[in-house]
Amino acid sequence: MVPQAACRVNEMPKVSVVIPTYNRAHLIGETIRSVLDQTYRDFEVIVIDDGSTDNTCDIVSAFSVRYHQQVNLGAPAARNKGIELSSGEYVAFLDSDDVLLRRALERGIFILDSYPEAGFSYGQAYLVDEKGRIVGLKKSSFLDRSCIVDGKELVKETLSTYRATLSAVMVRRSCLDKVGGFKEVMQNFAEDLDLIVRLAKRYSAAYIAEPLVNYRVHPGSVSRNVDPKAAERAYHLILKEIFEDAAISPYFEPWRSRAYSNYYRIIASYAYGKDMKLVRHYLGKALVVRPGSLLHKEGLSTAFIYAKSFLPRRFRLGLRHIKSHLVCSHQHVTE
Repeated sequence: MVPQAACRVNEMPKVSVVIPTYNRAHLIGETIRSVLDQTYRDFEVIVIDDGSTDNTCDIVSAFSVRYHQQVNLGAPAARNKGIELSSGEYVAFLDSDDVLLRRALERGIFILDSYPEAGFSYGQAYLVDEKGRIVGLKKSSFLDRSCIVDGKELVKETLSTYRATLSAVMVRRSCLDKVGGFKEVMQNFAEDLDLIVRLAKRYSAAYIAEPLVNYRVHPGSVSRNVDPKAAERAYHLILKEIFEDAAISPYFEPWRSRAYSNYYRIIASYAYGKDMKLVRHYLGKALVVRPGSLLHKEGLSTAFIYAKSFLPRRFRLGLRHIKSHLVCSHQHVTE
């Protein structure tokens, strides 16, 4: 029997779950089921099909959810359409290759109901591979317990190492209306990070120190197929939101060089193994904007990768194999 959503048609739900999708017929059934199986029952599910050419429609039609088809406009536009069609007090976003854990909605709604000063909530995420095996945990590096976080502190963490997982985020509709939806100009990269930064500039956030979602890492995921130039444009827009905002830029100015250096290194990672000249271009930028990093492990690592990028591919792969062998040997010795 197919699980059914709890809320009735024309009845305003507590939370709207927006699922944008494009050619994910092989995954979206499990994604939808993960919402319909939630312990919290007062919700609606809105699937926005962004121009799929596979049998996504056939898969989705087997479930009691709202389904909207449109021409391919990109994930930001699909999410914005979902927001437009939704009616919940809260809005949650779920990518069509991710899977909610059973108490995810319950946890988000409880903390937002309990702390009205929080504009949105975000939690941890398990990283899972193509076979559903857990291979990591994405969590805050600043926080070790659930708490209310000043928005500026979340932005500060975003500038260093951490990026909240959108599929583990729930937002008050009133706050979402005030900051606007996703920037469609960003196409399919970092529009989630941009929205979180804009929310965090105005509101405190509720951090939930437990996994809420299985976040799939697979060859077809957007994060595995990033255009470095598009990434640079997107990150530039996000950093402008922070460092060109007169109200908050004085607070963040001490992190400017670190933030730009960090994002240049991230962009370089998207080009690694594909265009080593481009890798050197962005790593060089990272070192130029923060030359003092050469006195620390981060800068030395950047310089090492820069030098390694000149090696032929077979030598780089050989170094990776040696490193992997040394790690395995160390683990064997310490066991």
